[in-house]
Amino acid sequence: MAVSEFLLDSVLHEKFGLKEFRPKQREVIDHVMNGRHALALLPTGYGKSLCYQVPSQILPGATIVVSPLIALMQDQLNGLARRGITNATLLNSSVSPEDLDIRFGGIKAGVFKLVFVAPERFESPRFRNLLQQIDVSLLVIDEAHCISQWGHDFRPQYRNLSGYILNHLKAASVLALTATATPQVQRDIIQSLNQPNMNVVTGSFDRPNIRFEVEAVSNAVEKDNFVFSALKSTQAPSIVYTSSRKEAEALSERMRQSGLTAACYHAGLTGDQRKRAQKLFETDKVSTIVSTVAFGMGVDKANIRRVIHYNLPGSLESYYQEAGRAGRDGELATCTLLFQSKDVHTQRWLMDRNFPTDEQVETAYKLIASAGLQPMRISTLLDDMDIADSALNSALDLLKQLQLIDTTPDGSFLARVSDGPIDMSSLNQRKLRHSQRLDQMIRYAQDLICRRRQILGYFGQIIETCSGCDVCAPGDRVRPANKRAGQSVLGDRKTSNLAEAILQIVTELNGTVGRTTIAQILSGSGNKKLKEKGLDQVPMFGRFSVFKQDQLLASIDELIMEGDLQSIPGMYPKVAITQSGTQKLEAKPAVTTSLVDQL
Repeated sequence: MAVSEFLLDSVLHEKFGLKEFRPKQREVIDHVMNGRHALALLPTGYGKSLCYQVPSQILPGATIVVSPLIALMQDQLNGLARRGITNATLLNSSVSPEDLDIRFGGIKAGVFKLVFVAPERFESPRFRNLLQQIDVSLLVIDEAHCISQWGHDFRPQYRNLSGYILNHLKAASVLALTATATPQVQRDIIQSLNQPNMNVVTGSFDRPNIRFEVEAVSNAVEKDNFVFSALKSTQAPSIVYTSSRKEAEALSERMRQSGLTAACYHAGLTGDQRKRAQKLFETDKVSTIVSTVAFGMGVDKANIRRVIHYNLPGSLESYYQEAGRAGRDGELATCTLLFQSKDVHTQRWLMDRNFPTDEQVETAYKLIASAGLQPMRISTLLDDMDIADSALNSALDLLKQLQLIDTTPDGSFLARVSDGPIDMSSLNQRKLRHSQRLDQMIRYAQDLICRRRQILGYFGQIIETCSGCDVCAPGDRVRPANKRAGQSVLGDRKTSNLAEAILQIVTELNGTVGRTTIAQILSGSGNKKLKEKGLDQVPMFGRFSVFKQDQLLASIDELIMEGDLQSIPGMYPKVAITQSGTQKLEAKPAVTTSLVDQL
């Protein structure tokens, strides 16, 4: 459908009150309006929703938007209503049967042009029948990283969308949107949607107006002191993210007691409580909202000046998505991660809690099978099993994926007959990938390497200069060298050749390993992976075992800061020698032993 730029600009101005599209928005919309499939990789705050909201007002048929969260759908709907756009609706579990009938009728009659649904809606025969009766011009898959098994927020229901597209939406253009997708996830999205010719539109992931910081803390008191001081000095809209509902409630109360205005938001509150908290924040009745990750998607507030992570997130994808809610107006903003070693254990506990054991998967299947032809409700399974909601959902997703159970229209489960063992391999692979993403997040917090380069390198983007982080531009903050990871020992008189040993190892291994592996070689770590790779045969292996791992890591970081080594960005950053480091190494005799051995 050829559409003039004048018409697009008119809709943008008259219905959305905006003057012009951003370059990548126009590129995406051009694909959509001309019936071409597209994957748009645009940073948080760039305005991805306009890429389908504007076309939905022009295209002849309906625009169906698949969204993972009810709150996100409602936020989008509210935002459209504020602009006077009333031809949008949503279909989800919060809608009463009577209201659902009215909305189905409105969609059939063409009253509603923009329809938000959860991916589970495609499992409904009634909805699939509706799709056969109407003209669908565009299918939008928001948060498309949920499709990928390599993504940080994989959802099996998203994975099934390709089948529905093939069977029910052949004529529709497909637009997949995400702000957080590594190159591997991008490839998996395209493959999973069976759209090999998908046009990929990539915007820069960099948010140059955001300064990234990591603040090392030893306990909760230090965390609180930082939060209270930072927010009192900022006195501007801020979000503080916590890893649990309990923490969010307790912290918001302590903030109020300290004289700050704060609201609490998490998925455990009632709908009215969440709406009230969000409204207080959006209308500046409170300056700060303390929240779990339930808050943020679709929030229409551009002037957030600070985002503080009170706890360590589970992945760089999650962290960058949440941090990206700051500074959407283009003005300077600061994102700080408070890093306490205890948070690592908390995240590992949360990860274990989100994944069922083999025994729990088998128990869930046996309970459903034992009910025979009587559908089993998820509430019954929760009552009969000692298992977290999230772990049970993962178990049921696996059983559905393996076609061992079926879902009834009311969301209950029926088992299919099976005598063989349950294949746990895909679930175990997902858990491994979650663990690897957490390891990457920990490295981000611990390494004294440019924060921005680490994040963008993870997403496959390389930048020449950093526009602001605590490593590249410490500013006025007093920051001890690697306070959280021990002190460098390069200046110790007993280790005058440690620097040469590090440079020598990096040269011998040709930049193929990271700083942790180098430190393990120096300390003579018993890590079995070193032996498997033959790294225990490196001449310097174990020669500096007198020092702690943290001290060796800090020494490597000092060489990076001095420019003798450089960190190569990527999902797993490597360390390489620079020209300066090579010159220093060539000026010294080869290291064959350590001075520590001679004392």
